[in-house]
Amino acid sequence: MFRSMVLTALGVALVAGLVLSAVQALHVSPIIYAAEAFEIAEPEVVAAQSDGHSHSHNEAAWSPEDGIERVGYTILSNVLSAFGFAMILLAGMFMARDKAQMNISWLQGLGWGAAGYVVFFVAPALGLSPEIPSMEAAPLEGRQAWWVLAVVATAAGIASLVFLPGAIKLVGLVFIAAPWVVGAPQPEVHGFLHPDTQAVATLEGLQTQFIYATAIANGLFWITLGGLTAYAAKRFIKA
Repeated sequence: MFRSMVLTALGVALVAGLVLSAVQALHVSPIIYAAEAFEIAEPEVVAAQSDGHSHSHNEAAWSPEDGIERVGYTILSNVLSAFGFAMILLAGMFMARDKAQMNISWLQGLGWGAAGYVVFFVAPALGLSPEIPSMEAAPLEGRQAWWVLAVVATAAGIASLVFLPGAIKLVGLVFIAAPWVVGAPQPEVHGFLHPDTQAVATLEGLQTQFIYATAIANGLFWITLGGLTAYAAKRFIKA
């Protein structure tokens, strides 16, 4: 059965990853490219006279070349991520089926996909807004730790509300509230440190567009992933 799960997840991941990549190419990547033009144009170090905060770029850091290489790495990353998420969804669906006698149907899959969207995108994004190049951010370690907390706590909270019996399911609200009690890490300076005020205004507009674009792209991804995972699980995996 494990072999069937892996093959099913690979097939689902290929479709969902390509869907996400297509939406990103049309609506997300152009925003990133536009913001990068301002980042490239910045000096190596931009200092804010108001508080001495500095923003530096590591010129030695590797990144894929623009064009086919960059698109290829994006697609590969999306497909691999989709494979991991599909395996998680499959495991969750089969555990729910065995313990709560829930059917595996494409409609149930849409619900699982919506839950995944909330867990892996909505909850973290509410505390750590999706960022475009040139935007100031809190230290990476703090953001990573809070992201993990938000994902794990939100997943535990939703699972508790759905699967636990009686009033004990309300413990899920405690889990959901935990990341917000801790609080997401915030940068010393919010916004963009760019010497050109017109550029800052443009970047702020791009940031707003980026939030909506990533929300739509990830929503389509998770709905596709959930529905296809449930359909494939019921059709191809023999329990």
